[in-house]
Amino acid sequence: MRRRDFIKVIAGSAAAWPLRARAQQADRVWRVTVIGAVSPLPAYLSAFSEALQQRGWTEGKNLSIDVRWPKGSFAQEPGLISEVLHNNVDVIVAWATPSALAARRATSTIPIVFLAVSDPVGSGLAASLAHPGGNATGSSNVAPDLSAKLLETFAQLVPGMTSVGVVVNPANPGAVAQMDGTQQAVHALGLQAQVVNAATLEEYERAFARLKSQDVNVVLLLIDPSNVAYAGKIAELAQQYRLPMASQQRENVAAGGLMSYGADNNDQFRLAAFYVDRILRGEKPADLPVQLPTKFDFVINLKTARALGLDVPQSLRVAADEVIE
Repeated sequence: MRRRDFIKVIAGSAAAWPLRARAQQADRVWRVTVIGAVSPLPAYLSAFSEALQQRGWTEGKNLSIDVRWPKGSFAQEPGLISEVLHNNVDVIVAWATPSALAARRATSTIPIVFLAVSDPVGSGLAASLAHPGGNATGSSNVAPDLSAKLLETFAQLVPGMTSVGVVVNPANPGAVAQMDGTQQAVHALGLQAQVVNAATLEEYERAFARLKSQDVNVVLLLIDPSNVAYAGKIAELAQQYRLPMASQQRENVAAGGLMSYGADNNDQFRLAAFYVDRILRGEKPADLPVQLPTKFDFVINLKTARALGLDVPQSLRVAADEVIE
């Protein structure tokens, strides 16, 4: 559901907020727990907290926010979600598909607000975008043609490219779901794809070394929280092996990658606050439509382009939402 239609639905339901829920919000401190497969960046949490405060929710006054993530994966630390549930949490905010699925497996009653989920319906988090059903709703961060747009841009920056390295976290259903569209884009451009798996620092090191040995021309990161957690190291590896790298997250470009095209994570966390506010005021996740992204930012790093000997056409500079010098 697009933002305009979503706001119409929400505006219509706002008048129906239960009076009892409105009174209760002043009588207690509501508990919200943010979970991620990796630690959310401080900027994300600030965006979330500020958006809640704009809606009347203040930490230490009528709201508490806890942030949790596993040391390895949710499978390796199954007790993490159990601890969250035992702490009488009112709403779980789950960043990215692995976190959302872990929360959904653990509870079918506590409200879950997911964000940055690639395919809410396909992953089983929502029955439909307009009517999620169950106890989970939120927002998606992926459009089906993101990989195609990045590869088409690569074609302008790296003339004569014939092969692309695709880095994917096989444990992330959201990243795996992008593979079909990515493969279609690769074939449409007449390219060869070398697919490697990575989710940890050691795996990223092996992945880039392997891609360099396979003489790929460019590298495409499929979206995953680990891309953000290890953005600095990933950019370092790309520069070490002189591999132009693109992702769907600005953080990778800010760290030294070449370019990104995707939804803004800070905006996703602000939107999560919108859902939390509605739920704490008495609405049900089942009745709150899932929102698809309506704005994607194209970011390019000219410093990295120069270091790689790439000429960035003026048309791309003008088209970019942000140019990092």
